Amino acid sequence: MSPVIDAQPRDNGDRHQRWERSQRAELLAQYRDLQARGLSSRQAANSLDVPRTTLQAWRAWQDRLDACPQVVAFFESVPGLAFLHRLVLALHVVFVEVGACGIRLVCLLLQITGLNRFVDASYGTQQQVNRHVEEAIVPTFKGTE
Repeated sequence: MSPVIDAQPRDNGDRHQRWERSQRAELLAQYRDLQARGLSSRQAANSLDVPRTTLQAWRAWQDRLDACPQVVAFFESVPGLAFLHRLVLALHVVFVEVGACGIRLVCLLLQITGLNRFVDASYGTQQQVNRHVEEAIVPTFKGTE
């Protein structure tokens, strides 16, 4: 008797799927709502079509943040993430583009305020953000020479 072998190989292409942060916040809010209605974590995960372990990891990450639970809930919500996005862009416009402060002071402000728990305050990441701000302010005119 031979062992049963799947004729179709399994595709693990989605195994390490990256989730957009706003999508993750929305899914986690739905997950909590489903659990509050009495669904088990497995049932809620199946309903959302998200691996249960992924949802558990997201919750564990939020629980480990060194901040007030209400602050975490806000900044990890869709409106909170939109606010953070606008705030970081405004910091770059005012500090770096209008003022003469530079990216390092944006990083320092994020660290001093504790927002580095929710926004990457590393120089490299903030340099990428600033590049996007500069491109939005001064669009490149390719092929107009």
